[in-house]
Amino acid sequence: MRRLPAGLRLNLWTLPVLAALGGGAHANERLPVTGVRFSAGGERVMAVVNGQQDGSGFGTARLDVLSTRSGQTVLGRARTLEGGTAAQARAALLTTPPVPAFLRAAGLTGRPDSVPRYRRTYPVPYPRWEDAVTPGRTQSTPVRLWTVPVPVRLNVYAVNAACPYPDLLPPGTRPAGFSLRVNGQVIHTDPVTPARPATHPLNCAAGYTVERVDVQGNRVLVTLRALTPGFEGPDALPVYVAATLR
Repeated sequence: MRRLPAGLRLNLWTLPVLAALGGGAHANERLPVTGVRFSAGGERVMAVVNGQQDGSGFGTARLDVLSTRSGQTVLGRARTLEGGTAAQARAALLTTPPVPAFLRAAGLTGRPDSVPRYRRTYPVPYPRWEDAVTPGRTQSTPVRLWTVPVPVRLNVYAVNAACPYPDLLPPGTRPAGFSLRVNGQVIHTDPVTPARPATHPLNCAAGYTVERVDVQGNRVLVTLRALTPGFEGPDALPVYVAATLR
């Protein structure tokens, strides 16, 4: 594994990794994950969220690079272009230093796009509260990671998070956290009292859902969506869990 350039070993979030574009509430958005790539050995995985912002119409893109050993993000960058397209925002993001050098050092440059082993389809193009698994509920999704399907089990529960606008959550809903198992192996568990800044978007997550699962060998990236209050309905923020499976 090549060493990362000095100054680029960033630890922006602990698990789960939230890909927030621009921060704060947006306009009922669910920007798509447009690319996932693993390094040759699977130690690193990158994910790109890219699209046009609802409301402003600005092109926007977000890159997150994670370690499948620690589960932590090692690089997070976003780019929004006023008057620009989604494609222009993605190109600007991936060609602006230090991103190109970082991706080369992480072994991600030129790697093929991952074909997801599971991808959720939605009945409508905008997020709805009912898309989420809410506290007290579970979601078990069979995913063919290797030769036979294995269960990806999401358990959602209430947490003691300080949501600054609880009145915007669905009636009777408390902020939610989650645990995630793949074939019985726990790869993530939120603490009941999260140690997050007061303004962290996940403090007002009403629930979660598994949207996408990518795998290379025994390295996995699970993409979830956190449903949080937006300006014109809920936003569906991407949340990443990266892990090494036993």
